[in-house]
Amino acid sequence: MSVKDEIIKRYLLNTLSEADGRQFEEQYFEDDDLYQRLQVIEEELITDYVYDRLTASERRLFNEHYSTTPERRRRVEMARKWKSITSDSRRKHATKPIS
Repeated sequence: MSVKDEIIKRYLLNTLSEADGRQFEEQYFEDDDLYQRLQVIEEELITDYVYDRLTASERRLFNEHYSTTPERRRRVEMARKWKSITSDSRRKHATKPIS
């Protein structure tokens, strides 16, 4: 059975029922491909959070349920730093005069 990306996102935001969450966990523990998809969706969720591309409801859920561990907060902070570095780099290149 293929798990849709939306189910993975709902799992990460803790909006699945307890039973569905347990079932999903059992699936990704047994399926390496699903676990890799979970990691990709998780990175996308963090990126969307940092770039303010989540809905207000998703942002609230992210703050309440996703950002609850030191490891997850560290990952969010790393994404913020990356955003800052890439934004600064783009600004510097954009202001260089054309020779």
